[in-house]
Formats: sequence, C-alpha cells, structure tokens
Amino acid sequence: MKCTVEQYIESRLQEIQQAREDFQRLFYYLEDQELLFIPEGELWSAIECIEHLNNTAEHYLPQLTTVCRTENAATSTTLKLSWIAGKLRQVMGPNTSSRMKSPKRVQPRRLTNSDLKIAPQKVMENFISDLDQLEKIVRILPVSPELRRTKITSLIPVLKLESITALELIIPHIARHMQQAERILKGGRLAEEASKNPDLIFPTAPKEGE
Repeated sequence: MKCTVEQYIESRLQEIQQAREDFQRLFYYLEDQELLFIPEGELWSAIECIEHLNNTAEHYLPQLTTVCRTENAATSTTLKLSWIAGKLRQVMGPNTSSRMKSPKRVQPRRLTNSDLKIAPQKVMENFISDLDQLEKIVRILPVSPELRRTKITSLIPVLKLESITALELIIPHIARHMQQAERILKGGRLAEEASKNPDLIFPTAPKEGE
C-alpha cells in the first residue's frame, strides 16, 4: 500500500484515539471484581487482555522510541508498506479469522505464576501511558525512510521487523484485544444475571486462541 506520510499518520492516530475511547467506555468505573472475572469458555479476564497489551508494548515501545531518537534522519512525503506489513495488519486485527497463541513472555503473568496478583488500576494506568508513547512514536517514525526501515527485534527472537512493520502489528493488535475484553465483560454480566435468575439460560462463549 502506498500513501502519503500525512495520511498514514492521521489514520494510525485515529486508531489510537479509537482505542482510548473504547477503553474508557469499557473499563472506566468498573469494580476490580468485574475486571478480574473469567467467564466460562474464556481463558483470560478483561483486565488480563490489557495486561497482555502492556506486556507487548513493554517489548516493542522502548525499541521504537530508540529508533525515533536517531538524529539527522532524512524525511519523505510518501511511504509504501511492505507485503508483510499488510499481512500482519490483517492477521493481528480484530476482524481476522486467524487463531494464534500469544508468546509465553507476553501472556498474563498469572498463567506462568499463579501466586502473582494483578493490580487492575496499575494495569490501566500503564495502558494509557503506553498509548501516549505510541502516539508520539506514530508522529515521528513514519516521516523518515531511515527510521521506517530500521529493524527491531520481534517477540520471535530470530525474526526482525522493520519499525514501520512493527507499528502495523501493534496498532491492530490493540483493537483485537479490546474486542476480546468487551466480549469477556459481556460474558461476565451474563453470568452475574444468570446467578440472580437461575432459570435463564445463556450460551457459553466459544474458546478462542489468544
């Protein structure tokens, strides 16, 4: 896909803003019990979806921030995304039919250590901070061909990605798990309603690969 740098930046900023709005709509004013509840048929709680996004950002954002600090990088007014960037956007986005297992290092920490206790408020604060940093990166990195082409380490150690390709993974990935969190919260509300009225029967959500 070829577009102007201005169009690219504006489009990705809109996606980040949508993530902010969805997050506020879904998570603000909820009690910890709602955020931590795992409905039948699900593997994670809603807040663990956000923890997973934070863990992913912890890997990628520091690398991208370092790339953005490159001095005297030439600029351009247009950019062209590679085939792999387009493919990653497709498979990592919310509308994909692809199922995949998250790398162990970015899964909710409860899955690797059941003694760890999650603090929902801290997780939410970290997520907003990560969105702020991602927005700064999106305003800088696409402007320069040099920055866009700089490779960083992916979550698969042997695989390196161009920085612009990493953005095409990270941003749709947020929307994917925001959608997952919304489904989980809905499942939690249905379970609560069922507990109040045992005569109601609700369908169980199918298990999905995280």
